Amino acid sequence: MDASYRFFQNRACEFFPCHAVEDVEKFNCLFCYCPLYLREKCLGNPSYLVDGRGCKIKDCSNCTVVHRPEMYDEIMHQLSRQDQVLELSIRSFWNEILERMAEIAGWHQMDEEMKREHRSTAVSAVTNLLQKHKYLYRVEVMLQPFDKSCVQNGWFQFGGQEIRCNVLERIDRSQVENGYIYAFHAPDINVDEGESLLAKYYLEVFQIACMDVCRQQIQDYLERKHSVLQKQYCSPSFGPGYYGMDIDAVPKLISFLEADTVGVKWQEDKLYPIMSLVGVYLISKGELLAECKDCAGCLGQAGGCQYCMNR
Repeated sequence: MDASYRFFQNRACEFFPCHAVEDVEKFNCLFCYCPLYLREKCLGNPSYLVDGRGCKIKDCSNCTVVHRPEMYDEIMHQLSRQDQVLELSIRSFWNEILERMAEIAGWHQMDEEMKREHRSTAVSAVTNLLQKHKYLYRVEVMLQPFDKSCVQNGWFQFGGQEIRCNVLERIDRSQVENGYIYAFHAPDINVDEGESLLAKYYLEVFQIACMDVCRQQIQDYLERKHSVLQKQYCSPSFGPGYYGMDIDAVPKLISFLEADTVGVKWQEDKLYPIMSLVGVYLISKGELLAECKDCAGCLGQAGGCQYCMNR
């Protein structure tokens, strides 16, 4: 093959070719050191070695993905991506999830005996399942940044698509610095693993509570991330069904993400898994939604908040 911006060979290299291949003529040296090596989810299928300290070392000896000429476009696509996968551990905010479960189930309205029974059943059902399937402790969140120019007077402009969001008419858009589209799902559990009807109920309550608490954890993370040099604010999570955005916006938002990376998909006109969320955060110089709290649960329709009803 001829040398070009897509293909190059350094036959003077003492290691050429550095992998065993059938056709040396098609061995591409352009990406000499793999630019995707540090990514946990790269394009290849690496194996792992364990050193004397028990640390995993990525072994790409048998991987030739970045040296195949036809992979150039996909590699460049991966390098141009700005999205981020944030990993949250349920262990680190278990108390917050339990408090949210108590709110959802109304433990404060129960007498002490009933409250003890419900709390014991809830904790036992969830912890037993998490111990059985330890991978469920981890929640992966896809975060896709976008520029402040995407925030218009009453809608988001992503590429050629407009996504209506009435609360954007009420905020001071000059305060907006940038934003993020996000997607994640609660631990995908089988509620039928609960030993009783009450246990099954609390496994579902756990998923709902987990989504609520994770949204707050993401907000806190983004606010810390953008406040290193000076204080920045991250808005509450909002999106389809919140702050004046119609629920029909779900497939539009999901189309801007590679959400399947974190296990979220849009199929058969619904999000999968069922306990999934997609939405938006805004980063700003000041608080944006302090005066728009009545919009928090608004669908952006005439039956929504007072603002949308009177538009």
